[in-house]
Amino acid sequence: MENILQYIPYVLLFALATMIVYGWGLWRSARQNQDLSNMLSARGISSVKKALKKNGPMTARELEPYVKGLTAKQPFMKEQIAVTDPKQFLDSILPYMIRQKMITKEIQNNKAVYQLKK
Repeated sequence: MENILQYIPYVLLFALATMIVYGWGLWRSARQNQDLSNMLSARGISSVKKALKKNGPMTARELEPYVKGLTAKQPFMKEQIAVTDPKQFLDSILPYMIRQKMITKEIQNNKAVYQLKK
């Protein structure tokens, strides 16, 4: 009986560790869609900034090829997310970039032109 009693703390510690790992996995899988979306947005913002830095002021239509086909994937996970509609994707990140004062929007020749904030 004494032999069995000395193993109870180890069994409880193992159960606690298992519970923590399982809880972390549930939390990570619940947040996965939001994390993938954030990663894709960050890649899109980076791509737009690089294109504007290299080419100067550009319209949204001219920026579409730079974000088309972007993907985001978390390490050790199978699921990934990709840009399938560049126009809709740019419609979501360009206003955010303007609010964050990364870029500016100007009207030139009746077209909205985006350029990096100086």
